[in-house]
Amino acid sequence: MKGRVHLMGIRGAGMSALAGWYASLGWEVTGCDRDAGEDSSPGGAKVYQGHSATHLDGQDTVVFSAAIPESTPELLEARRRGITILRRSEALAELSRECTTMAVSGAHGKTSTTSMTGWILQETGLNPTVFLGGGMTAWNGNFRPGGRLAVVEADEYDRAFLRLCASHAAVTTFDLEHLECYGSPEALEWAFEVFLELTLPGGTVAVPVEKPSLARHAERIGRRVVTCGPGGDYDFVPLSPSGWGMSYEFRGVLGELPAPGIHNLRNAAIAVALSHAVGVQPGDAMKALSSWPGVQRRLERLGKRAQTVFLTDYAHHPTEMAASLSAVIGAVRGPVDVVFQPHLFSRTGMLHKEMAGALASARNVWVLPVYPSREDPLPGVTSDLIIASSGWRFRHISEEDIPELIKAADASALVFMGAGSVDGVARKAFGGQS
Repeated sequence: MKGRVHLMGIRGAGMSALAGWYASLGWEVTGCDRDAGEDSSPGGAKVYQGHSATHLDGQDTVVFSAAIPESTPELLEARRRGITILRRSEALAELSRECTTMAVSGAHGKTSTTSMTGWILQETGLNPTVFLGGGMTAWNGNFRPGGRLAVVEADEYDRAFLRLCASHAAVTTFDLEHLECYGSPEALEWAFEVFLELTLPGGTVAVPVEKPSLARHAERIGRRVVTCGPGGDYDFVPLSPSGWGMSYEFRGVLGELPAPGIHNLRNAAIAVALSHAVGVQPGDAMKALSSWPGVQRRLERLGKRAQTVFLTDYAHHPTEMAASLSAVIGAVRGPVDVVFQPHLFSRTGMLHKEMAGALASARNVWVLPVYPSREDPLPGVTSDLIIASSGWRFRHISEEDIPELIKAADASALVFMGAGSVDGVARKAFGGQS
């Protein structure tokens, strides 16, 4: 089925990838967002500024993201007109239903693992369709059009991943994230178990070796279960840093991954396990990974000046933050400074002590104000909580101070870390200096 589809919140990571998927299938795509943007339009879509009922004229389907309130007048008008309305997760489920779908979920590492899996399949001639939560320069964004073998990033936020029925599925990591949606650790764990149990007959599910119980229901109904990580079925043993990368060994075969950090080796092992499920031999997958170009905002290099390499990283949960910082320290072997932007008031209120601990190995840490994203402020929750948890070793910084900080940088690496606006601010400040 083809027609006209309108995406509300089209500039969001998941929505822009949906725009690309719809466009690749021949749909006419439009969208709207708070900022229409001046860069290329997702899927070639016409993008409107803000929300208006006039966007709905002639539309067959409207898709909205979790950031769009149900009370938005444009959405209410679409309901009044009887236009088909889908949540982002429902649209992804519909688009992927015609494919042999490999779904990647988990608290951390989803985007990198999804891109690695897609890269392996591309390099071994399988022409995958790939749906990502982050951009890849090699694919000009976060969607790769391809055939009926699809690799999709399956987000657990708002229970979105429970609408997918994948042929093969993986959980990269399990951590206490998005408890504002689930209410308790037990409910969150149950959701991951259901996600894997939904895997179709004959499918493979991959789980971290530390949490094999996530696959207990999938195994009960006959799905093949593999474990990834130290001592598991897919265990990439690190050998030594290799420049800005890692050397490793798997089943007697040596490999090179052009990205630093043990966490990236874990992601790569899961990607190889998923690729093996559709017939790609591990040795061929490892060879393909040696040319993996990486994902934007995942320890992405902005450039280098004098002795300082400037990096941007999406890490915003303490586990991710510690892993990224450890990877950088191991790769540059010198002092590392960090500019960190906390993401969400709820997360900062719950995890400010853990955030401070995750950043403790940096030489200097500057903390920006909390990036609210979809949330309203919470009383008493500011970046002061993180700074105080550091024993006041960390310092405040504003976005306006970043250009001067870049000019004065003298560390081996300066990392701009967070899931909010810090990336754009850093790119603009770095790119605007000669």
